[in-house]
Amino acid sequence: MSSTALVRGMGSFFKECGHPRPRWSKCPHLYKIRYRPAAGKQVKESGFATQDKAIARLAEVYNAKKAVPRG
Repeated sequence: MSSTALVRGMGSFFKECGHPRPRWSKCPHLYKIRYRPAAGKQVKESGFATQDKAIARLAEVYNAKKAVPRG
């Protein structure tokens, strides 16, 4: 499992279920992510089966955001 430490500004991943965070790895509910793309509006995506997939998507969005020139 990957590290849960994310870069500031990358976004966050979570589950909207009643299970405590230490139980998330065994919980059947899907992960959701929240981030702000280059446009600045908050976006929420869901449907990630594992924490690694959620973090990979956050990293993908973060790298795309960093590639956009400031204007």
